[in-house]
Amino acid sequence: MAISVTELPARLGEIFYTVILPMLLLSGIGFVIRRFLGLDMPTLTRLNFYFVTPGMVYFSVVSAKLTAGEVGLIIAASLVTMALVAAVTILVARLEKVPRDQHNAMLMTTVLNNSGNIGLPLQDLAFRGMGLGAAAMSYQVFAMLVQNVSHFTLGVVLAAGKAQRPWKENLLHVAKFPPLYALAVALITVFVRNQLGEHAPAAAKALAPFWEVVNQLRLAYVPVALVALGAQLALIPHGADHYPVPTSLILRLVVSPLLMLALIYALNIHGFLAQVLLIGSAAPSSVNSALLCSQFDNHPNYVAKTVFYSTLLSAVTMTLVIFLAQGGFLKQLALN
Repeated sequence: MAISVTELPARLGEIFYTVILPMLLLSGIGFVIRRFLGLDMPTLTRLNFYFVTPGMVYFSVVSAKLTAGEVGLIIAASLVTMALVAAVTILVARLEKVPRDQHNAMLMTTVLNNSGNIGLPLQDLAFRGMGLGAAAMSYQVFAMLVQNVSHFTLGVVLAAGKAQRPWKENLLHVAKFPPLYALAVALITVFVRNQLGEHAPAAAKALAPFWEVVNQLRLAYVPVALVALGAQLALIPHGADHYPVPTSLILRLVVSPLLMLALIYALNIHGFLAQVLLIGSAAPSSVNSALLCSQFDNHPNYVAKTVFYSTLLSAVTMTLVIFLAQGGFLKQLALN
Protein backbone atom coordinates (compact mmCIF):
# COMPACT_ATOMS: atom_id res chain seq x y z
CA MET A 1 0.00 0.00 0.00
CA ALA A 2 1.46 3.35 -1.06
CA ILE A 3 2.30 5.95 1.57
CA SER A 4 0.15 9.08 1.56
CA VAL A 5 1.57 12.59 1.30
CA THR A 6 0.80 13.29 4.96
CA GLU A 7 2.75 10.21 6.03
CA LEU A 8 5.77 11.08 3.87
CA PRO A 9 7.78 13.21 6.37
CA ALA A 10 7.30 10.67 9.15
CA ARG A 11 8.36 7.78 6.92
CA LEU A 12 11.46 9.61 5.66
CA GLY A 13 12.36 10.55 9.22
CA GLU A 14 11.94 6.95 10.33
CA ILE A 15 14.22 5.68 7.54
CA PHE A 16 16.89 8.23 8.38
CA TYR A 17 16.68 7.58 12.12
CA THR A 18 16.64 3.78 12.03
CA VAL A 19 18.81 3.07 8.97
CA ILE A 20 21.09 6.00 8.15
CA LEU A 21 21.80 7.52 11.57
CA PRO A 22 23.36 4.34 13.05
CA MET A 23 25.72 4.22 10.07
CA LEU A 24 26.66 7.88 10.52
CA LEU A 25 27.28 7.38 14.24
CA LEU A 26 29.58 4.38 13.72
CA SER A 27 31.46 6.14 10.93
CA GLY A 28 31.70 9.23 13.12
CA ILE A 29 33.27 7.16 15.89
CA GLY A 30 35.91 5.94 13.44
CA PHE A 31 36.51 9.49 12.22
CA VAL A 32 36.97 10.86 15.76
CA ILE A 33 39.17 7.99 16.94
CA ARG A 34 41.45 8.35 13.94
CA ARG A 35 41.60 12.16 14.09
CA PHE A 36 42.19 12.53 17.85
CA LEU A 37 43.56 9.19 19.06
CA GLY A 38 45.65 8.13 16.07
CA LEU A 39 43.91 4.85 15.23
CA ASP A 40 46.33 2.38 13.62
CA MET A 41 44.93 2.27 10.08
CA PRO A 42 47.05 -0.58 8.63
CA THR A 43 45.89 -2.92 11.40
CA LEU A 44 42.25 -1.90 11.08
CA THR A 45 42.37 -2.22 7.29
CA ARG A 46 43.92 -5.68 7.43
CA LEU A 47 41.42 -6.79 10.09
CA ASN A 48 38.55 -5.70 7.84
CA PHE A 49 40.05 -6.88 4.55
CA TYR A 50 41.59 -10.22 5.52
CA PHE A 51 39.40 -11.39 8.38
CA VAL A 52 35.97 -9.80 8.85
CA THR A 53 34.99 -9.33 5.18
CA PRO A 54 35.90 -12.90 4.10
CA GLY A 55 33.92 -14.20 7.08
CA MET A 56 30.94 -12.08 6.02
CA VAL A 57 31.16 -13.34 2.44
CA TYR A 58 31.38 -16.97 3.55
CA PHE A 59 28.43 -16.66 5.94
CA SER A 60 26.27 -14.85 3.39
CA VAL A 61 26.82 -17.37 0.60
CA VAL A 62 26.49 -20.51 2.76
CA SER A 63 23.36 -19.30 4.56
CA ALA A 64 21.74 -17.76 1.48
CA LYS A 65 18.92 -19.31 -0.49
CA LEU A 66 19.89 -17.82 -3.82
CA THR A 67 19.37 -19.48 -7.17
CA ALA A 68 21.96 -19.39 -9.93
CA GLY A 69 19.55 -17.18 -11.86
CA GLU A 70 19.41 -14.61 -9.05
CA VAL A 71 23.20 -14.53 -8.75
CA GLY A 72 23.44 -14.05 -12.50
CA LEU A 73 20.94 -11.19 -12.38
CA ILE A 74 22.84 -9.45 -9.58
CA ILE A 75 26.15 -9.70 -11.43
CA ALA A 76 24.60 -8.69 -14.77
CA ALA A 77 22.71 -5.74 -13.28
CA SER A 78 25.85 -4.55 -11.48
CA LEU A 79 28.01 -4.73 -14.60
CA VAL A 80 25.44 -3.16 -16.92
CA THR A 81 24.77 -0.31 -14.49
CA MET A 82 28.50 0.36 -14.22
CA ALA A 83 28.72 0.49 -18.03
CA LEU A 84 25.74 2.85 -18.26
CA VAL A 85 27.13 5.14 -15.57
CA ALA A 86 30.48 5.18 -17.39
CA ALA A 87 28.80 6.10 -20.68
CA VAL A 88 26.78 8.92 -19.08
CA THR A 89 29.89 10.17 -17.26
CA ILE A 90 31.92 10.37 -20.49
CA LEU A 91 29.05 12.16 -22.25
CA VAL A 92 28.63 14.68 -19.42
CA ALA A 93 32.39 15.23 -19.19
CA ARG A 94 32.49 16.15 -22.86
CA LEU A 95 29.41 18.37 -22.65
CA GLU A 96 30.81 20.22 -19.65
CA LYS A 97 34.25 20.36 -21.30
CA VAL A 98 35.98 18.69 -18.38
CA PRO A 99 39.74 18.57 -19.13
CA ARG A 100 40.65 15.29 -20.79
CA ASP A 101 43.23 14.44 -18.16
CA GLN A 102 40.46 14.46 -15.51
CA HIS A 103 38.17 11.99 -17.32
CA ASN A 104 39.63 8.87 -15.72
CA ALA A 105 39.44 10.36 -12.24
CA MET A 106 35.85 11.39 -12.91
CA LEU A 107 35.00 7.83 -13.94
CA MET A 108 36.55 6.59 -10.69
CA THR A 109 34.17 8.79 -8.70
CA THR A 110 31.02 7.70 -10.52
CA VAL A 111 31.44 4.08 -11.63
CA LEU A 112 33.03 2.62 -8.48
CA ASN A 113 30.97 2.78 -5.30
CA ASN A 114 31.36 1.81 -1.67
CA SER A 115 29.37 -1.42 -1.98
CA GLY A 116 31.11 -3.04 1.00
CA ASN A 117 31.66 -0.64 3.90
CA ILE A 118 28.42 1.22 3.10
CA GLY A 119 26.42 -1.13 0.88
CA LEU A 120 26.35 -4.18 3.16
CA PRO A 121 25.44 -2.35 6.39
CA LEU A 122 22.87 -0.33 4.44
CA GLN A 123 21.12 -3.50 3.27
CA ASP A 124 21.18 -5.02 6.75
CA LEU A 125 19.66 -1.97 8.41
CA ALA A 126 17.16 -1.31 5.61
CA PHE A 127 15.66 -4.80 5.82
CA ARG A 128 16.33 -5.82 9.42
CA GLY A 129 12.91 -4.67 10.58
CA MET A 130 11.33 -7.08 8.09
CA GLY A 131 13.54 -9.95 9.20
CA LEU A 132 15.31 -9.87 5.82
CA GLY A 133 18.59 -8.19 6.76
CA ALA A 134 20.72 -11.33 6.34
CA ALA A 135 19.04 -12.19 3.04
CA ALA A 136 19.61 -8.68 1.69
CA MET A 137 23.29 -8.85 2.64
CA SER A 138 23.57 -12.21 0.87
CA TYR A 139 22.43 -10.54 -2.34
CA GLN A 140 24.64 -7.49 -1.78
CA VAL A 141 27.73 -9.68 -1.33
CA PHE A 142 27.75 -10.48 -5.05
CA ALA A 143 27.37 -6.82 -6.00
CA MET A 144 30.25 -6.06 -3.63
CA LEU A 145 32.43 -8.72 -5.26
CA VAL A 146 31.75 -7.25 -8.71
CA GLN A 147 32.70 -3.79 -7.47
CA ASN A 148 35.80 -4.91 -5.59
CA VAL A 149 37.17 -6.97 -8.48
CA SER A 150 36.52 -3.94 -10.69
CA HIS A 151 38.60 -1.84 -8.31
CA PHE A 152 41.63 -4.07 -8.83
CA THR A 153 41.19 -4.22 -12.60
CA LEU A 154 39.28 -1.31 -14.13
CA GLY A 155 40.11 0.94 -11.18
CA VAL A 156 43.84 0.35 -11.51
CA VAL A 157 43.71 0.97 -15.27
CA LEU A 158 41.81 4.24 -14.82
CA ALA A 159 43.94 5.48 -11.94
CA ALA A 160 47.23 4.55 -13.59
CA GLY A 161 46.40 6.23 -16.92
CA LYS A 162 49.51 6.31 -19.08
CA ALA A 163 51.57 4.77 -16.31
CA GLN A 164 49.62 1.55 -16.43
CA ARG A 165 51.03 -1.48 -14.69
CA PRO A 166 51.45 -4.77 -16.57
CA TRP A 167 48.23 -6.80 -16.75
CA LYS A 168 49.94 -9.64 -14.87
CA GLU A 169 50.49 -7.33 -11.91
CA ASN A 170 46.81 -6.33 -11.92
CA LEU A 171 45.83 -9.98 -12.08
CA LEU A 172 48.09 -10.69 -9.12
CA HIS A 173 46.21 -8.09 -7.06
CA VAL A 174 42.91 -9.77 -7.94
CA ALA A 175 44.38 -13.17 -7.05
CA LYS A 176 45.30 -11.82 -3.60
CA PHE A 177 41.77 -10.61 -2.91
CA PRO A 178 40.67 -12.59 0.23
CA PRO A 179 36.87 -12.40 -0.31
CA LEU A 180 37.26 -14.30 -3.60
CA TYR A 181 38.78 -17.21 -1.70
CA ALA A 182 36.00 -16.98 0.87
CA LEU A 183 33.51 -17.15 -1.99
CA ALA A 184 35.26 -20.23 -3.46
CA VAL A 185 35.29 -22.02 -0.08
CA ALA A 186 31.64 -21.10 0.47
CA LEU A 187 30.62 -22.55 -2.91
CA ILE A 188 32.53 -25.75 -2.10
CA THR A 189 30.74 -25.91 1.27
CA VAL A 190 27.35 -25.57 -0.42
CA PHE A 191 28.27 -28.29 -2.93
CA VAL A 192 29.40 -30.68 -0.17
CA ARG A 193 26.28 -29.93 1.87
CA ASN A 194 24.08 -30.80 -1.10
CA GLN A 195 26.00 -34.02 -1.65
CA LEU A 196 25.59 -35.06 1.99
CA GLY A 197 21.82 -34.77 1.74
CA GLU A 198 20.13 -36.08 4.91
CA HIS A 199 23.51 -36.38 6.63
CA ALA A 200 24.16 -32.62 6.32
CA PRO A 201 22.55 -31.66 9.72
CA ALA A 202 24.81 -34.13 11.56
CA ALA A 203 27.89 -32.75 9.81
CA ALA A 204 26.79 -29.20 10.63
CA LYS A 205 26.37 -30.10 14.31
CA ALA A 206 29.86 -31.58 14.43
CA LEU A 207 31.28 -28.35 12.94
CA ALA A 208 29.19 -26.05 15.15
CA PRO A 209 32.18 -24.33 16.87
CA PHE A 210 33.65 -23.36 13.48
CA TRP A 211 30.31 -22.04 12.27
CA GLU A 212 30.01 -19.97 15.44
CA VAL A 213 33.31 -18.26 14.58
CA VAL A 214 31.94 -17.41 11.13
CA ASN A 215 28.71 -16.14 12.69
CA GLN A 216 30.64 -13.87 15.05
CA LEU A 217 32.59 -12.46 12.11
CA ARG A 218 29.29 -11.74 10.39
CA LEU A 219 28.08 -9.87 13.46
CA ALA A 220 31.34 -7.91 13.63
CA TYR A 221 31.23 -6.81 10.00
CA VAL A 222 28.91 -3.79 10.29
CA PRO A 223 30.70 -1.98 13.15
CA VAL A 224 34.20 -2.78 11.86
CA ALA A 225 33.38 -1.74 8.29
CA LEU A 226 31.76 1.55 9.30
CA VAL A 227 34.42 2.48 11.85
CA ALA A 228 37.06 1.73 9.20
CA LEU A 229 35.18 3.93 6.73
CA GLY A 230 35.08 6.84 9.17
CA ALA A 231 38.78 6.46 9.92
CA GLN A 232 39.60 6.42 6.21
CA LEU A 233 37.54 9.58 5.65
CA ALA A 234 39.57 11.31 8.38
CA LEU A 235 42.68 10.80 6.24
CA ILE A 236 41.26 12.36 3.08
CA PRO A 237 42.93 15.68 2.19
CA HIS A 238 40.89 18.69 1.10
CA GLY A 239 42.70 20.72 -1.53
CA ALA A 240 41.50 24.01 -2.94
CA ASP A 241 41.61 22.80 -6.55
CA HIS A 242 38.65 23.49 -8.82
CA TYR A 243 37.19 20.21 -9.99
CA PRO A 244 33.71 19.12 -11.23
CA VAL A 245 32.91 17.62 -7.83
CA PRO A 246 29.18 18.62 -7.95
CA THR A 247 28.81 16.83 -11.30
CA SER A 248 30.40 13.68 -9.91
CA LEU A 249 28.11 13.84 -6.87
CA ILE A 250 24.99 14.06 -9.03
CA LEU A 251 26.12 11.21 -11.27
CA ARG A 252 27.02 8.96 -8.34
CA LEU A 253 24.17 9.69 -5.95
CA VAL A 254 21.25 10.50 -8.28
CA VAL A 255 21.89 9.25 -11.81
CA SER A 256 23.25 5.85 -10.79
CA PRO A 257 20.13 4.80 -8.78
CA LEU A 258 17.90 6.09 -11.60
CA LEU A 259 19.81 3.99 -14.14
CA MET A 260 19.51 0.95 -11.88
CA LEU A 261 15.76 1.57 -11.56
CA ALA A 262 15.45 1.74 -15.35
CA LEU A 263 17.45 -1.49 -15.64
CA ILE A 264 15.21 -3.21 -13.09
CA TYR A 265 12.25 -2.51 -15.35
CA ALA A 266 14.17 -3.42 -18.51
CA LEU A 267 15.25 -6.80 -17.08
CA ASN A 268 11.83 -7.30 -15.42
CA ILE A 269 13.32 -7.83 -11.95
CA HIS A 270 10.67 -7.93 -9.24
CA GLY A 271 10.19 -7.67 -5.49
CA PHE A 272 12.89 -8.20 -2.92
CA LEU A 273 15.77 -8.56 -5.37
CA ALA A 274 14.71 -5.37 -7.15
CA GLN A 275 14.66 -3.49 -3.84
CA VAL A 276 18.13 -4.76 -2.87
CA LEU A 277 19.62 -3.80 -6.25
CA LEU A 278 18.13 -0.31 -6.13
CA ILE A 279 19.22 0.38 -2.56
CA GLY A 280 22.72 -0.98 -3.24
CA SER A 281 23.12 1.37 -6.22
CA ALA A 282 22.78 4.36 -3.88
CA ALA A 283 26.15 3.80 -2.18
CA PRO A 284 28.56 6.77 -2.37
CA SER A 285 31.90 6.91 -4.18
CA SER A 286 34.48 4.39 -3.07
CA VAL A 287 37.28 5.20 -0.65
CA ASN A 288 39.46 2.77 -2.60
CA SER A 289 39.19 5.09 -5.61
CA ALA A 290 40.80 7.88 -3.58
CA LEU A 291 43.56 5.53 -2.45
CA LEU A 292 44.28 4.38 -6.01
CA CYS A 293 44.31 7.90 -7.45
CA SER A 294 46.60 9.01 -4.65
CA GLN A 295 48.97 6.14 -5.41
CA PHE A 296 49.16 7.07 -9.10
CA ASP A 297 48.90 10.86 -8.53
CA ASN A 298 45.83 11.05 -10.77
CA HIS A 299 44.01 14.14 -9.41
CA PRO A 300 43.83 12.67 -5.89
CA ASN A 301 42.26 15.82 -4.38
CA TYR A 302 39.38 15.65 -6.86
CA VAL A 303 38.58 12.02 -6.06
CA ALA A 304 39.15 12.47 -2.32
CA LYS A 305 36.79 15.45 -2.11
CA THR A 306 34.13 13.59 -4.09
CA VAL A 307 34.42 10.55 -1.81
CA PHE A 308 34.13 12.71 1.30
CA TYR A 309 31.15 14.80 0.16
CA SER A 310 29.34 11.89 -1.51
CA THR A 311 29.56 9.97 1.77
CA LEU A 312 28.06 12.91 3.68
CA LEU A 313 25.34 13.67 1.12
CA SER A 314 24.45 10.00 0.73
CA ALA A 315 22.75 10.24 4.12
CA VAL A 316 20.03 12.19 2.29
CA THR A 317 20.03 10.35 -1.04
CA MET A 318 20.13 6.86 0.53
CA THR A 319 17.13 7.80 2.68
CA LEU A 320 15.22 8.81 -0.45
CA VAL A 321 16.24 5.69 -2.38
CA ILE A 322 15.18 3.40 0.47
CA PHE A 323 11.86 5.21 0.55
CA LEU A 324 11.53 4.79 -3.21
CA ALA A 325 12.34 1.09 -2.96
CA GLN A 326 10.11 0.30 0.01
CA GLY A 327 7.39 2.95 -0.31
CA GLY A 328 4.92 0.62 -1.97
CA PHE A 329 4.01 2.89 -4.89
CA LEU A 330 6.13 1.07 -7.51
CA LYS A 331 4.55 -2.29 -8.27
CA GLN A 332 7.80 -3.62 -9.72
CA LEU A 333 9.44 -3.26 -6.30
CA ALA A 334 6.53 -4.47 -4.17
CA LEU A 335 7.23 -7.51 -1.98
CA ASN A 336 5.10 -10.54 -2.69
